[in-house]
Amino acid sequence: MTQIDYRDTTTTEELYAIAKAAYKGSPWTKQLFENDLKNKNAHYLIVLVDNQPAGFVGGTLIIDELSISNVAIVPTQQGVHLAERMLVAYFANFAPKTRVLLEVREQNKRAIRLYERMGFEVYNVREEYYRDPVEDAYLMDVYLPLQKGETNG
Repeated sequence: MTQIDYRDTTTTEELYAIAKAAYKGSPWTKQLFENDLKNKNAHYLIVLVDNQPAGFVGGTLIIDELSISNVAIVPTQQGVHLAERMLVAYFANFAPKTRVLLEVREQNKRAIRLYERMGFEVYNVREEYYRDPVEDAYLMDVYLPLQKGETNG
Protein backbone atom coordinates (compact mmCIF):
# COMPACT_ATOMS: atom_id res chain seq x y z
CA MET A 1 0.00 0.00 0.00
CA THR A 2 1.27 3.46 -0.91
CA GLN A 3 2.09 5.73 2.03
CA ILE A 4 1.34 9.47 1.70
CA ASP A 5 2.95 11.94 4.11
CA TYR A 6 3.55 15.67 4.20
CA ARG A 7 6.20 17.99 5.58
CA ASP A 8 6.53 21.76 5.66
CA THR A 9 10.32 21.95 5.51
CA THR A 10 12.24 21.88 2.26
CA THR A 11 15.30 23.16 0.42
CA THR A 12 15.97 25.14 -2.73
CA GLU A 13 17.45 22.02 -4.33
CA GLU A 14 14.45 19.85 -3.51
CA LEU A 15 11.93 22.37 -4.86
CA TYR A 16 13.94 22.89 -8.02
CA ALA A 17 14.33 19.14 -8.64
CA ILE A 18 10.59 18.52 -8.24
CA ALA A 19 9.67 21.49 -10.47
CA LYS A 20 12.21 20.42 -13.10
CA ALA A 21 10.72 16.91 -13.22
CA ALA A 22 7.09 18.09 -13.10
CA TYR A 23 7.48 20.67 -15.86
CA LYS A 24 10.20 19.02 -17.94
CA GLY A 25 12.42 21.98 -17.10
CA SER A 26 11.54 24.25 -14.19
CA PRO A 27 9.81 27.52 -15.05
CA TRP A 28 11.30 28.80 -11.76
CA THR A 29 15.00 29.31 -11.06
CA LYS A 30 16.91 28.06 -8.04
CA GLN A 31 17.38 31.71 -7.05
CA LEU A 32 13.63 32.30 -7.07
CA PHE A 33 13.09 29.32 -4.75
CA GLU A 34 15.96 30.44 -2.53
CA ASN A 35 14.50 33.94 -2.22
CA ASP A 36 11.04 32.54 -1.56
CA LEU A 37 12.26 30.28 1.25
CA LYS A 38 13.74 33.35 2.98
CA ASN A 39 10.34 35.11 2.87
CA LYS A 40 8.58 34.79 6.26
CA ASN A 41 5.21 34.95 4.48
CA ALA A 42 5.98 32.05 2.11
CA HIS A 43 4.62 28.63 3.04
CA TYR A 44 5.46 25.32 1.35
CA LEU A 45 4.16 21.80 1.76
CA ILE A 46 5.96 18.78 0.32
CA VAL A 47 4.02 15.60 -0.43
CA LEU A 48 5.92 12.35 0.07
CA VAL A 49 4.93 9.08 -1.56
CA ASP A 50 6.59 6.13 0.16
CA ASN A 51 9.01 8.62 1.79
CA GLN A 52 10.07 10.09 -1.57
CA PRO A 53 9.33 13.75 -2.48
CA ALA A 54 6.62 13.67 -5.14
CA GLY A 55 5.35 17.22 -5.26
CA PHE A 56 4.89 20.53 -3.55
CA VAL A 57 2.65 23.54 -3.23
CA GLY A 58 3.92 26.99 -2.35
CA GLY A 59 2.21 30.24 -1.60
CA THR A 60 2.49 33.58 0.13
CA LEU A 61 0.09 34.65 2.86
CA ILE A 62 -0.52 38.38 3.27
CA ILE A 63 -3.05 39.03 6.03
CA ASP A 64 -6.02 36.96 4.78
CA GLU A 65 -5.02 36.29 1.16
CA LEU A 66 -2.98 33.25 0.17
CA SER A 67 -1.48 33.59 -3.29
CA ILE A 68 -0.45 30.19 -4.66
CA SER A 69 2.81 30.56 -6.56
CA ASN A 70 3.29 26.98 -7.68
CA VAL A 71 1.85 23.47 -7.59
CA ALA A 72 4.04 20.68 -8.92
CA ILE A 73 3.69 16.88 -8.99
CA VAL A 74 6.33 14.60 -10.54
CA PRO A 75 5.11 12.81 -13.69
CA THR A 76 5.03 9.33 -12.11
CA GLN A 77 2.48 10.57 -9.55
CA GLN A 78 0.27 12.67 -11.82
CA GLY A 79 -3.31 11.60 -12.47
CA VAL A 80 -3.92 9.89 -9.11
CA HIS A 81 -5.44 12.85 -7.20
CA LEU A 82 -2.19 13.47 -5.32
CA ALA A 83 -2.32 17.23 -6.01
CA GLU A 84 -5.85 17.39 -4.64
CA ARG A 85 -4.89 15.57 -1.44
CA MET A 86 -1.82 17.79 -1.06
CA LEU A 87 -3.84 20.99 -1.54
CA VAL A 88 -6.47 19.90 0.99
CA ALA A 89 -3.68 19.22 3.54
CA TYR A 90 -2.02 22.55 2.72
CA PHE A 91 -5.22 24.59 3.03
CA ALA A 92 -5.89 23.05 6.46
CA ASN A 93 -2.99 25.20 7.74
CA PHE A 94 -4.82 28.46 7.04
CA ALA A 95 -7.62 30.27 8.84
CA PRO A 96 -11.26 30.19 7.75
CA LYS A 97 -12.22 33.06 5.41
CA THR A 98 -8.72 33.10 3.90
CA ARG A 99 -9.04 33.91 0.20
CA VAL A 100 -6.88 31.59 -1.92
CA LEU A 101 -5.80 32.95 -5.31
CA LEU A 102 -4.03 31.24 -8.18
CA GLU A 103 -3.55 31.48 -11.91
CA VAL A 104 -3.55 28.66 -14.44
CA ARG A 105 -2.99 28.35 -18.18
CA GLU A 106 -6.30 28.26 -20.04
CA GLN A 107 -5.21 25.06 -21.80
CA ASN A 108 -4.31 23.25 -18.57
CA LYS A 109 -7.71 21.55 -18.47
CA ARG A 110 -6.66 18.90 -15.95
CA ALA A 111 -5.60 21.55 -13.40
CA ILE A 112 -8.70 23.67 -14.07
CA ARG A 113 -10.95 20.63 -13.41
CA LEU A 114 -9.08 19.99 -10.15
CA TYR A 115 -9.42 23.59 -8.99
CA GLU A 116 -13.11 23.72 -9.94
CA ARG A 117 -13.73 20.46 -8.01
CA MET A 118 -12.18 22.17 -5.00
CA GLY A 119 -14.53 25.14 -5.35
CA PHE A 120 -12.30 27.62 -7.20
CA GLU A 121 -13.98 29.93 -9.69
CA VAL A 122 -12.53 32.08 -12.48
CA TYR A 123 -12.79 35.73 -11.47
CA ASN A 124 -10.67 37.27 -14.25
CA VAL A 125 -8.59 36.46 -17.33
CA ARG A 126 -5.14 37.85 -18.14
CA GLU A 127 -4.95 37.81 -21.91
CA GLU A 128 -1.76 36.49 -23.51
CA TYR A 129 -0.14 36.25 -20.08
CA TYR A 130 1.91 33.10 -20.70
CA ARG A 131 4.68 32.57 -23.26
CA ASP A 132 5.88 29.38 -24.99
CA PRO A 133 3.10 29.06 -26.08
CA VAL A 134 1.25 32.34 -25.73
CA GLU A 135 -2.02 31.81 -23.93
CA ASP A 136 -4.34 33.41 -21.42
CA ALA A 137 -4.16 32.94 -17.66
CA TYR A 138 -7.32 32.17 -15.73
CA LEU A 139 -7.30 33.87 -12.33
CA MET A 140 -9.18 31.69 -9.86
CA ASP A 141 -10.11 31.99 -6.20
CA VAL A 142 -11.87 30.22 -3.35
CA TYR A 143 -12.48 31.03 0.31
CA LEU A 144 -11.47 28.62 3.05
CA PRO A 145 -12.57 26.30 4.38
CA LEU A 146 -13.32 24.24 1.30
CA GLN A 147 -16.98 23.23 1.29
CA LYS A 148 -17.89 19.59 1.87
CA GLY A 149 -18.45 17.78 -1.40
CA GLU A 150 -15.94 19.94 -3.27
CA THR A 151 -13.19 17.33 -3.02
CA ASN A 152 -12.87 13.58 -3.36
CA GLY A 153 -10.71 13.46 -0.24
